[in-house]
Amino acid sequence: MKIGIAGCGTIGSEIALAISNNQITGYSLVGLYDVDENQPQKLLTRLKEPVDLLDLDALIEASDIIFEATTKSAMPMIAEKSIAAGKQILVMSVGGLADRADLLDLAEKKGVNLYCPSGAICGIDGIFAAREAGLDRVQITTTKHPRGLEGSPYLVKNSISLDNLQEPKIIFQGTAREAIEGFPANVNVSITLSFAGIGIDKTRVQIVADPDCKKTKQEIFAEGAFGSIHSVTEGVTAPGNPRTGYLAILSAMATLKRIRNRVRIGT
Repeated sequence: MKIGIAGCGTIGSEIALAISNNQITGYSLVGLYDVDENQPQKLLTRLKEPVDLLDLDALIEASDIIFEATTKSAMPMIAEKSIAAGKQILVMSVGGLADRADLLDLAEKKGVNLYCPSGAICGIDGIFAAREAGLDRVQITTTKHPRGLEGSPYLVKNSISLDNLQEPKIIFQGTAREAIEGFPANVNVSITLSFAGIGIDKTRVQIVADPDCKKTKQEIFAEGAFGSIHSVTEGVTAPGNPRTGYLAILSAMATLKRIRNRVRIGT
């Protein structure tokens, strides 16, 4: 299967390298795209074989599946173009779907596969199953070191400084829709959880800044007719990027492998 990488930051680069090193098989890397031309140029020096640097339209045309790892604001346009061209797409910037849920309907209408990996959380399978009986409450609490939250629009808008923070502090409480607007680089998992469960306007999000936090903590609570779920994931961040969880990269790798597998385990 021909795969094109849109977004050559931390996640996109790791996926490209995994394909290049045969850690992920069944794919042929046909091109790289990024609005910052320096990013794919750096990535090229790390790949085993040369790959074409393409503009977005050319990348979509050359690929069977697009691996998107850009930003919340850039993702919808990439997804829309991919779907219109009948190309499968794996979306990492799931937050971009918060205001463009119509893209999910468009993919269904066009018969195009759109994949959203679980990312840096565990328990999505249970949420999917529980939804069959009805969910009453879903909440996710994200705890991060302050440096992983610096510069977030919500903090800037509300003049919240995390400098010299001495103890854990709740800095946000609201819906998943409000959370992704205020922290677009931190809570993509809340949107994935929302689509699996009760929606972005009913899913509750709490964000905690903890100066002693060494691993990003994602804690999910869900209740309904099925009973209750309490899932806790504590993950290290990706090397060199405190905003990206390492498990998110591994989740993307596992999803790509699952796409190619005939036997699938789990919900």
